[in-house]
Amino acid sequence: MKAADLLSTKNCDQLLSPEDRFGLLGFPVAHSLSPRMHHAAFGAAHLPYCYLPIEVRPEELEQTLQKLLALGFLGLNITTPYKKAVIPYLDEVSHHAQFLGAVNTILMTEGRLLGYNTDGPGLVMALKETWNLPLPAQRILILGASGGAGGAMAAQSILEGCCKLILASRTPATLEPQVRALSEYVAEAISIEAVELSEQALSMVMPHVDLIINATPPSATSNDAPLIPSYLFHKNHYFYDMVYSSSRTALMKSAMNAGAQVSNGLSMLLYQGALAFQQWLDRPPPLEAMKKALTDASLT
Repeated sequence: MKAADLLSTKNCDQLLSPEDRFGLLGFPVAHSLSPRMHHAAFGAAHLPYCYLPIEVRPEELEQTLQKLLALGFLGLNITTPYKKAVIPYLDEVSHHAQFLGAVNTILMTEGRLLGYNTDGPGLVMALKETWNLPLPAQRILILGASGGAGGAMAAQSILEGCCKLILASRTPATLEPQVRALSEYVAEAISIEAVELSEQALSMVMPHVDLIINATPPSATSNDAPLIPSYLFHKNHYFYDMVYSSSRTALMKSAMNAGAQVSNGLSMLLYQGALAFQQWLDRPPPLEAMKKALTDASLT
């Protein structure tokens, strides 16, 4: 569904059913597996709800939120590029989401929009499931740290007590306020620095990290040339790509060629979705049903 259609119609009954009470706002959204995951969750929990992907242009964001609130929606997920942009339009943002600087989950209740972030905890759960990897022991490099997802992962890494954090961006100067704020939060007990997202700069830091998290958008990982060439990876590296495409990204292939441990972002999608379900409905999520839906969808 396009937000423009929702905003322009006088009779929303022509576009929505009574079961439409949850959704995903972003641009684009057609590729998302979240609808399959949440439809499976509602079915397994015997809940009469549907989950709609809604394509929203930047100028439509605030009006779309208010429209969905007035229509009786109960909850939303927020994806690229609005995890930061949505914050000014919310009535309340959790302390955790404020610290992470991004919102990916909205609870709609009593005429109010309440913002939360399940991406950070979802990543922690995914890393534990995939590799039983304790973040406090990790030296972490985050690619694309200037975006909403990358910035949130950086802040979550600090909350988990990682022993070193390196943030990479094509424009590292934009990371300076974030580095300063995180350094002040930990009283400089954790080494935090920003570097350029370039082969030369990364060649200096890759030998000194354990876990590399890719938070660059999918379009930046689909080129033939990976952001990190294979020779910079080694077999003791863990590489987690937040992109959850069924095909391997160029970065995943580069890391695998060096013998590194590699995973795509499907497990993070699962756990952030499960935490969002719990936030919306105050009940345990049907995790196995959600996991099966994602696994089946990724194979098609």
